[in-house]
Amino acid sequence: MTALAVLVLEITACLGLGAVVLRLLNLLATLKRSELLPWSFAIGYGALGWLLFFAGVAGKFSVLPLAALLGLGTFGLVALRGVLPPPDEYSERTPLGPFDFALLAALAIALVFDLLEGLAPPADADSLAYHFALAKQFIAEERLFFVERALDGAVPLLNQMTYVPALALGGEKGLTLWTMVSGWAATALLFSVCRRYLDRRWSLAIAVIFLTTPTVVYGGGSGQVEVRNTMFAIIAAFSVARAVTTDDLRHAALAGVAVGFFMAGKYIGLLFALSCGLAILLQRRWFMYGFVLTIVAFVAGGQWYVWNAIHTGDPFFPLLFEVLGNTAVPFWNHEQHATLQRYFLESEQAVPTNILWLVLYPFVAALSGYPQFESGRTGFGPFILLVLPLALAGAWQYRERIKQHPLLIVASITLLFYAFWFLIGSSQRVRHLMPVLPLALLILTFAAHRWARAHGLLNLLMAATLITVGIQLAGSAVFSLNYVRHFISGETRQAFLHRNVSGYDIVPWVNQNLTSDDRLYLHSRQLNYLLRVPYFYAHTHQESWVDTRPEASDPSKFLHQLRKLGITHLLVAPGQAIEPPDKGLNQWRPLLRAGCVEIAKEIETLSIGSRSLGSLSPNRAYILKMTNEKCTL
Repeated sequence: MTALAVLVLEITACLGLGAVVLRLLNLLATLKRSELLPWSFAIGYGALGWLLFFAGVAGKFSVLPLAALLGLGTFGLVALRGVLPPPDEYSERTPLGPFDFALLAALAIALVFDLLEGLAPPADADSLAYHFALAKQFIAEERLFFVERALDGAVPLLNQMTYVPALALGGEKGLTLWTMVSGWAATALLFSVCRRYLDRRWSLAIAVIFLTTPTVVYGGGSGQVEVRNTMFAIIAAFSVARAVTTDDLRHAALAGVAVGFFMAGKYIGLLFALSCGLAILLQRRWFMYGFVLTIVAFVAGGQWYVWNAIHTGDPFFPLLFEVLGNTAVPFWNHEQHATLQRYFLESEQAVPTNILWLVLYPFVAALSGYPQFESGRTGFGPFILLVLPLALAGAWQYRERIKQHPLLIVASITLLFYAFWFLIGSSQRVRHLMPVLPLALLILTFAAHRWARAHGLLNLLMAATLITVGIQLAGSAVFSLNYVRHFISGETRQAFLHRNVSGYDIVPWVNQNLTSDDRLYLHSRQLNYLLRVPYFYAHTHQESWVDTRPEASDPSKFLHQLRKLGITHLLVAPGQAIEPPDKGLNQWRPLLRAGCVEIAKEIETLSIGSRSLGSLSPNRAYILKMTNEKCTL
């Protein structure tokens, strides 16, 4: 099947599955006209990932079962037959003006940039390391298997499940186009929700601001999951609000579906589940509504936690390993756990997790802040800071009305999620807050719009919007120049990867000279997806099959572990290891001196400092071959 045909089939499968879920909950009639397809796709996207978990466990990740599943999902479109939702509700109708045309032009440019990325080979390091690499491994095995690695392996993988049919049936182009479309879906969903509270103009403004936000530009077209999890956060938050304000249990059930999918997409979904659970307590029949939300959420997302518990003893691996974990797990131990905790504190957290920084963090992160925040390239842009004074003025002026407004519940969920996320000491990378970004954009814009309109200051809000979109679109253009160059020049896939993936020049030699009987040891994670031979991805703090912790200094143990894993070759780059000689990732050096390995190939390659800016520097790598018969260690 062609990539485009697979893309269409997977889109229709998601629409069909979502329509079936909404039909079963008898909620199709509660949607507005602009909400029908975005809500169906978002729920169907999660439902497809849910079904693929069980298909993978059953060993059905081959072409025919995957195609049959997509076909079955597409058949679900019959659930939309006879559905005629009521028209959208919004505060006013305005003719198109210069502001609207500017927004539409920005939207068109952003979509073109995204399309160029979707047509290019994947180059994002996280995607190549595990998001896409795991899907490729599952397809090769024709089944879902437990990935014995913390943080990016033994974690909820609902989003990655949807990558499996895209790659298996549509190839690499089908995969990149699928991530492009599923990234767009969050923007379409946000626009449809905004139409309940704002007119077409300001709904479009919020959608364009979101689509061009640096963190969305950075991760929307890649395999990273935050943008896709945004769909679940939007539906869950507004379903909870409707459950509370309408006293309708069906909305609590739908909130449970979306919460469960968020839980199945990333551990951070557990915090969102807690936030929604606390908000549902505002309902008069809070126990029943909370019970329904909890049970449905567990059914929709609990399988990954059961999966973890079966293999490690810890459903939230490795969070509770020392309390609940199985000490016989071969890829984890107490020393490895301590290394991970130490690394996390040093590399993922920049400021104390106290009340003062809970208040300061959004402002500091918005102004770039500490490197750990990564807000320089994956931040939320200037809009929130620009409109915050207007939004606060609106909230104060209409404080009595707010108490009865559904957006108050959405705001409560957003603030609770942020507080839990920050205070529990999780990673302080600002992009992990992306799932609630659209909620914050809508709430702030709604309050600012009401106040500005009442005081004749809408031009001020328009200026803030145009400034934001202009800045963000300029940043998006810089990011996309790489893909424009690829498209215009017609360069080959190999040439594109050469200048966009660190160490790529190693890959052709490995794929041509090693066979399925070999196994390559490497820690250059960005090469995982590109390799066509068996490999073992070693990591200093995410697995202990091969002990490469910074303090590890036992060449004999290192050699024994390599042999036990059937390693025949090692990929090492002397310039990458930061440990002292003979420690951690440098333990190959004593093996080389002792004749346990020999240099099979020396390769000149490139290190990529910035794909967007074309920052390249020369590097050198070695392919070492195990030579056990010569080993004197």
